Parts: sequence; structure tokens; C-alpha cells
Amino acid sequence: MDSLLSRRNFIAASAAGAAALSIPQVTAASMGILDVKRIARIAVHPAIGIARVGNSKDAFYFGAEVPEAIPSGPFKDSSGAMAKQAVRFRLYAYDADGIVLGEITAEHGDVSWRVKVGNAKAAWYGADEPLDIPQAEPTKLRNAEVRDRSSLAVVSTERRVSGAGAAPRVLDGGSFLGVPVTLGEITTDGRGRLIVFPGTGDAVSVADSPPLSGFADNDGWTDTTSDGPVHARVKIGGRLFDADPGWVLCAGPNYGPGIGAGLITLYDAVFSGLVGAGRRKRSRTEFHRDIAPIFDRMTDMQWVNSGYLATNGFGSLRDWSSEEWQARLMDRSQRNRKLRQQILAMFRDPEYSSVQPSLEPQEYGDMVSIPPTRSEPRQWLSLTPVQFAHLRSWARGDFTVGKPRIYERHADVPLQKRPTSLDRAALDSCLGGAFHPGVEFPWISRVPWMWTRNMRLKADALTPNVQVYGEALTPDIATSRSGPLSQIGPGDLVKWMGVPWQADAASCRFGYVKGVSPVLPTFWSARIPNSVLTAEDYAIVVDTDKSLEDRRAAFGRRANWERYITTKDNGTVLSLMVQEWFKLGVVRERSGPKDKIFPARMAVESRVGFVGEAPDTPNWYGRNPLSLFPLIVTNSDDNTLRSIDSGGVVSDLAQQFPLARPEGIASDSMGNLYVAVMDGDSIVRITAAGESTTIASGLRKPVGVACDRWGNVYCCGIGDGGWTAVIRLDGSVTKLITQKSGTFVPVALAVAVDGALLVADEGSNLIMRYDPLLTKMLNPEWITGLAAPRCMAWDANGDLFVVERSSNLVSKFDPQGRKLPFTLQGIALDGPSGIAFDGDESMYVSSANPTANRVDRITLKGEIGGVNAFASGLANPCGVVFQGLI
Repeated sequence: MDSLLSRRNFIAASAAGAAALSIPQVTAASMGILDVKRIARIAVHPAIGIARVGNSKDAFYFGAEVPEAIPSGPFKDSSGAMAKQAVRFRLYAYDADGIVLGEITAEHGDVSWRVKVGNAKAAWYGADEPLDIPQAEPTKLRNAEVRDRSSLAVVSTERRVSGAGAAPRVLDGGSFLGVPVTLGEITTDGRGRLIVFPGTGDAVSVADSPPLSGFADNDGWTDTTSDGPVHARVKIGGRLFDADPGWVLCAGPNYGPGIGAGLITLYDAVFSGLVGAGRRKRSRTEFHRDIAPIFDRMTDMQWVNSGYLATNGFGSLRDWSSEEWQARLMDRSQRNRKLRQQILAMFRDPEYSSVQPSLEPQEYGDMVSIPPTRSEPRQWLSLTPVQFAHLRSWARGDFTVGKPRIYERHADVPLQKRPTSLDRAALDSCLGGAFHPGVEFPWISRVPWMWTRNMRLKADALTPNVQVYGEALTPDIATSRSGPLSQIGPGDLVKWMGVPWQADAASCRFGYVKGVSPVLPTFWSARIPNSVLTAEDYAIVVDTDKSLEDRRAAFGRRANWERYITTKDNGTVLSLMVQEWFKLGVVRERSGPKDKIFPARMAVESRVGFVGEAPDTPNWYGRNPLSLFPLIVTNSDDNTLRSIDSGGVVSDLAQQFPLARPEGIASDSMGNLYVAVMDGDSIVRITAAGESTTIASGLRKPVGVACDRWGNVYCCGIGDGGWTAVIRLDGSVTKLITQKSGTFVPVALAVAVDGALLVADEGSNLIMRYDPLLTKMLNPEWITGLAAPRCMAWDANGDLFVVERSSNLVSKFDPQGRKLPFTLQGIALDGPSGIAFDGDESMYVSSANPTANRVDRITLKGEIGGVNAFASGLANPCGVVFQGLI
């Protein structure tokens, strides 16, 4: 991809190129072979071109012109201003059979372009949830008190350019409540291709406008994003053609250009809608085209979200980019079928027939609710139906593995694929969800009748549709063929999104509920990053003179991308984003160190425009540390489960049938409890509604149980010489680890964020690390030297806390299993066994000795844990687990 360009120099070079075309021998040499007589039609490509706002007066770069291309940057000029992303439109000729004849340029004939863009956000209805999904609520009119709705819509004068090296024309003439607003400019390059430069990115308000207060709807405000039609007329060989028109969308900046694409792209969303409507067909699944991008994109998210770093990043158990995983993912054999099916089960079903909060992708969906509920499936994002269908075919083994085809330049693409390659490159550079309301393109991308079969907008209006459809716009009207989507004009795409764009970009982040996760789910981190590898830490990682320990520590650190505008007051955050959006860092592609200990390719925050240290703002400002209570405790002496509220009040939990010595306990994301019933040789599930079911029996002396995010339940027991097993979604039980040489006493289990199973072996005083997906031991002595290890729990930072029963202690370890300083103060633990984290700042530990029979609270403050009695009157309390939030 091109590096940063100068608008001034580009225009001068284009003019010089145009002058060269006047020389006959130059024209003849550059035209190439094009059978003009065969031309049946001409079309603008890309069908939808993507530009991105920037406040630099001169610096720009072109967006991707081949799929999977990543612009190299830099993305700011020498003053720190954000470069604009321009879009280049081309013309391609087709014969009557749809065969591509070649590109039409100024060498071939007279080419003229006309462009008109607009922004109708302030004149439209509010943007929150998509209106094409069940249970969508009507949205209210923005600026409802303004009667002249057209005064709220910024619409440029139609501008025309022709030939090669045309003088720039400003897309001005529009205004917002009387305030003039410019939305960019157009010109042509040295061969007559259209170049569209976007607006400055400014938020625009009028006198007495209220301060920003919401993420999407702010009356009295608009911005300089825009969209509109791109028309071209070509006179060639004595014939006149009006080209199939294109569209330009001038979106907000891409703060993550080093990330090729989000998990779901705009292309994925549009194509899936057309397939669902029967207007396109899904081809047979090909690994590199249909499957690899899903896993590659998940791994790539490690550079913009620390949650993905832990779950799918470099060195994690599910680093899909590793050579081992690439080989397993491409393996079509029958023996690999079970593994493929297990991976498929990790992903959320796009039919949304049930609530699946913990499945992949760990991203917020169209109907996100804060805090989450157990009733609405669309709170979380899913793959598109087409992506999921490909994944199902792959899981069955019904797929092919060809050679990956990646092109560096547009000219390298075979002629017949060049136009559609431009189309796809543009759409793949935008996110295809979640549409709440959307970061670049709104939910209307999924409406199939808005599109032609070849994914070109059916749009021909010359003005935006600002008709008032009542005080509120209902889903039925919004999606009707006679409704607002029946005519699309300048500004009719961006109007469905947040106003101004800065408010939504600053608000839609990650980890909203601390009790769920501090880093996941996320919204649009591929374009609006959450946590990043800073330039300072990158310098340490690539410095081979530094110690490996320091380099690894630097690689694992992630800084809050918005750290310089993070404050406790949301209004201040929005105001700072409007004023200083261009100072935020840009995550760009960089090379890894030469010693190959770290990834060969990295994506690093660069060109942060703020000076000095970031404000010392609490990490959890704006996030609600909602309670995870009740805390459920197993009591093995009286065969009961007890419920403890946040005040330490104990009550009996009703049971449908007796539990013969309940020991370990775990919960899943839906609040279901799983109990290891030692004397009953079984694992029992108790739903949040209190319904009990035995899900596995015939197990010898089960004492430990744990759940992963994908619906698997793990258990361990001390009978038959010690064992661990997995209970899968289909109810099958498979033994994983059985008696080894020596004494094997597995008493507790825990599942790490990357899916590793941790096994506390009291017989050898250690913790094992095991991969239950690949069924292999990772490290039989991951943590050693413990004193009768029991249950384990993680805090919000990913540090592991391990109960040591014999020493009445709790020890602390980092995610790699290295011991960290940690001292308990206060009352002494007394036969500790179970441990659970409240999602905020405390661990809760059961003290099971008869002299105690209580649960203690450990308040975490760095290297100190303050211990206080929390709840008493229990009967040999063992396992503890929270049953609260999803």
C-alpha cells in the first residue's frame, strides 16, 4: 500500500500527467488493448468507495484497493494532524456477456464525473438498536422542535470534474441551521480517475446547542461525515455511456489500520443478506477464502483488545495463527472431525434461538444491554448466517483447501476480477456489526432489496429523504419497501448513525460490566481500539539486548487506548473527543524482532498527540461494578447448598432432591450451578430457576467441577486412583487425565481464559496445565511447591489465586504461573477450601474446619489481602461460587 501522500504534490503530478496525455505517442502507448466496439456498459468501481475524515490540510492516503491489504502509514502529518483517507474511483467496461474488457481512462475518451454528498443525521430519527430485528423499539425524531427539516441536513452542491488532472472542486454549499459546512472535495488523477477527499472530521454545533450527553443522539449537533452518489459519463468511439453509478461513504477515522478487518465485515453482512433473500448463492466452502479469515481476524484482535490477547493472542492456547493450529484447522480428515465439531460449538448461532452469552465472538451485539440479561440473545454478536454455514460445512469436513491468493496491488489482480476486487476491498475495510448503531455503516446494509445482485446500491435520489414519518419511526415503517429506504440520496446512509461521530466512538468501548470482564465483550475494537501495545513497549520487545523477561513483560502490557481522554465524567469524555480526536494513537503495522521469539508482524500504537503522562483515572470509571451475589456454598456435613447475600446473610437454597455430600461447585454464564456430589458419584446441574438434573453418574468420588465458556463441564475425583473428565454438550463423558505414577489426588479444577484446564493435585502439591481441546498435557508441573492446593480463582487483572489448605494461605500467581508477592492480614483462614472472586475487589474463601465453618472475605489491595469474617454458621463449607450476573 502507498505511504502518506501530499495532496498538493498529488494534484501537481496529476496535472503533469494530464499534460503528458496530450502527446500522441504517450497516449497510444498507455491505452493498451481495448475493443471499444464490444462495450455494452461501463460501471463505476468500487461500487461503494470508503473515505475517512482527517484534519490534515495536505496529508492523505488511499484506502485498500485489493482485499486484505493493509495501508502502511504513517497516518498523521508532521504536525500531528490526522491524514485523510481518500478513495479512488475507476471505470470498467463490460461486453454484453458481462466480460470485463478493461479500465476506461482519459486516454480512451472523454470522461466526466459528478458527485453530490450530504449528511442528514440531524434531520433524521435517533440511532440505537437496528430496526430490522425482533423486539426493536421505535426511535424518536432528532431536533423535533425544528420545523424546517431541510435546514438540518447538510447537502453539498453537485460538483463536476472531467478529464485528467482536473482542478479540485470543493464539496461545499451545504449548511446546518445556517452554519456553512464543507464535506470535502473532488479531483481527478493523471489518468482521469475520480479522487474523493473527505471532510475534516469536525463536529458542528450552533449557538446555544446543549452539551453532548449521549452516545448517538445529540440535538443541535452534526458532523462532517457524509455519503452520496458518484456518477460518470463517458464519450468513447463516438458513443456516449452513462456508467452504472457508484457511491462514496466518508466515514470516521480508522484508528486501527494495522488490523485488516473485523471479525465480520460489511461485505459479509451485505452478501449474507443477499444469500438469505435467494439472490446470491453460497459457494462450496474453501478454507482460505471462507474459514481462515474467521480465525485470523480473531487472533488479530490481540493488538486492539487485551481480552483477545489472553484468549487468542500470541502464545495463548488458542493462537489460531500458530503453525500447529493452522495445520489442524486445514485438516479435512475424519480423525480431525471431532475437533472441528468442538470448535464449531464455540461459536454463537446466528439464528439467535437461545441466549449464548459466553460463546464466540466475545463482542457486543445489536441489542446490547448493560447490565446483560438472560432473555435477549442479540445482546452479543454472531457470525453472519453465511459465515456460520461455512463453519458448519468445515466442521463436517465438506470443504476444499486451495492455494491462498493474495495480491499486493490492483494491477496484479487478473483483469476479470479487478472490478469486484475493488468492490470487496472497500466493503471488507468496514465492520459489518454490531449495528448499535454502527461505526461506519448502519444496519440497513442487511436489507437485501436495497442492493443489486452485484452489491451496488439501488439509489438514485438527488436529495436526502428527511420526510417525517411521525414522532417516532417504527420498525415496520423503517423496513417497508415504501418507507425511507425506498429512496436513498446524499446523506441517507450516515443519517442512521450516531451524531456526532465522536460521541459514539468515545462511548462504544469494552468490558462495560466489571463483574463480567474488564476487557470483554468489546464493540468495534478493530476500528476503535480498546487496549494497545504502546510504542514504548514495542521498542523494548524488539530490542534484543534487553532481557527476555523484560521483553515478554513489555509484550504482555496493554495500555488503555483512550487513556488521555478518560475521566470520571462522561460529558467531559465526549467533549474531549470532539476537541482532540485526532490526538489519539493509530494502531499501525510494524515488524517483529529479528530473533523470531515474538510475532513477525505486530500492530503498534503510534503518533499519540498528547503530551506527558495520561491522567490517573480509575480504570473502572463509567463501568458498573454490579453485584455478582448471591454466593452459593456447598456444605458437605449436612448435604445442603447455602445462599449468602452481599450482607453476609445465609439462607438455605431449595433442592429438588438430596445431594449426598456436595463438594465442588461451579456456575456457567446463565447462572446454572454444577455440583460435584461425592457420595452420589455424580455431577448435578441446578438451573437458576431451581430445577435439578443429574448430568453424569457413575463417577468415582467426584470432588471438583469447573465450566468453560463453550458449554463443557469438567470434573475430577479421588476415586479409582484419581481422574479428570469432561462432560460435553451432547452429554457424553470422556476421561482426560487418569492415575499417573505416584499419588494422584485431583481435588479442584479451574479453566483459564484461553481454555487451559488447571488441575490442583493435592497428592503432589502442584497444579497441572492441560489442553482439553487437543487432549494433551501442557505442563504436568506448572506450579509446584504448594501446601495442599485446593480451589482457584482469577481477579480482574488475570492473576491467579490458589488456596493452600495445609498452610491456611492463599497464594497469588501471574497468568504465566509465576508467583507474585501476596500477604494475608487480619483473621487467619482455618482450613480454607473454596475461593471465588466478586468481580470487583474481593475474594471469598470458605474456612471449613469445625472451629470455623464460615466464609471469609479477602479485600485485595495490591500485595496485601485483608481478611475478615463474612458469613458463619455453615457446615463444613467447601466449594463457593457466585451465581449473579451473566
